[in-house]
Amino acid sequence: MTRHALVLFSVLCACATGGHCPTPPPCAAKPLAEPAPTYAAPRKSITLTYLGVAGWSLSDGASTMLFDPYLTRAAIPDMDAIVQPDLEQIARHAPERADVIAISHSHFDHALDAPSIARRTGAILLGTKSTANLGRATGLPERQIVTAQGGEELRLGAFQVRVVPALHSLVDLPNEPIDTVPALPLRARDYREGNTLQYFVRFAGHAVYFVGTANILEAELYEMRPDVAIVAVGLRHKVPDYTCRLLRALGLPARVLVNHFDEWKQPLTPGSVPLSAEAEADLAAFEAEVHTCAPGTRVEVPVHLQAIAL
Repeated sequence: MTRHALVLFSVLCACATGGHCPTPPPCAAKPLAEPAPTYAAPRKSITLTYLGVAGWSLSDGASTMLFDPYLTRAAIPDMDAIVQPDLEQIARHAPERADVIAISHSHFDHALDAPSIARRTGAILLGTKSTANLGRATGLPERQIVTAQGGEELRLGAFQVRVVPALHSLVDLPNEPIDTVPALPLRARDYREGNTLQYFVRFAGHAVYFVGTANILEAELYEMRPDVAIVAVGLRHKVPDYTCRLLRALGLPARVLVNHFDEWKQPLTPGSVPLSAEAEADLAAFEAEVHTCAPGTRVEVPVHLQAIAL
């Protein structure tokens, strides 16, 4: 049993005479309550749209949830460069309204644009304490901030969201929180990870699992059974057997959409995703990894700003 499945027991003992029993009969542990699925909903058509880097939009046309939307794609020379949201790019590519923006961690290529998009769309900003403090730094009101650390079950409008604790891909960057509300703008390196989350979302009868950076806490995944897994692939080779451990833990989902694989410094434009020869080879290797352990799973490489029907 995982820590998410809490079962309460009551000991019910009976005596044949209905009175005092010097030698009680055997008692059985009987469950009073079992975890019940809370996700049942009529299935209807929805779309997933790749926003570049680790960014996605999940929508049915009426409700929209964004994941790690990073539209600025700053061509910074190094991590000491100052980074700021490109409001023109945000205006061009962000939806007019959104309900939720879920952030996996607070590196700038995941969290930089989220507060500005939340202010523009009215969306709730969901993430770690570090992400919340970045939102506060822009003046985002508390009513639009939900702080999580993993393990939460949240109902956010039309979206049922389980927040899953996770790990960042293995990079030489400190895992430190942004403990206080910072003064903006910040250097790229000052957008510290502040722990990492993944998201299991039930929406319109579908189940989607979002992985924003290539690492997992495998024991946290066994209750998840998504229809679609959005899987970060960059630097996965540093995590032993990452691809197959992830897919097995998720019950071998029918579809995998590749995430966090594009040339993130280039401006976002609709259409095919420009890739280096090395990146192309890495995607081919990822698809081979998937088919080794999940031959029935379809791997899809998304195109910038092109909706994928579910």
